[in-house]
Amino acid sequence: MKNENLNGTPVLVKPVPGNDTGQATALIGVLTYTRSASENYVRFPGGGEAYYHANEISQLKDKQKVFNDLNKNGSSMEIADFKAMYKVMLLQDRGTSQALIAALAIARDNPGMQDRVLEPLIPQQRQEIDTAVGR
Repeated sequence: MKNENLNGTPVLVKPVPGNDTGQATALIGVLTYTRSASENYVRFPGGGEAYYHANEISQLKDKQKVFNDLNKNGSSMEIADFKAMYKVMLLQDRGTSQALIAALAIARDNPGMQDRVLEPLIPQQRQEIDTAVGR
């Protein structure tokens, strides 16, 4: 599963209860090394590094997906979730490391919109049906 292009990605870690870290809340860090699905190293701003299973780590969705979701479903969302999602989209547009970490902090603090702006580190592979091209 070595995917070197994920190194340096800001991530949100939601440890499974009983994991070696003993943390109950989500942590924001930077992915430093992806070795396998069960061994992904994350460095934290306050110092320290730990490894987590891929299902404990989330990253921000592509900003275009967030924008499309806001346009399609914004009128039916709670106003607080809409505002938080809009802020995340604007921070993603800025594109700096500081902005992406701030966007993850907003996502961490607003659980109602996490599914709309976060995706697993390793998305489930989706089957695509290839269309036959006539000759």
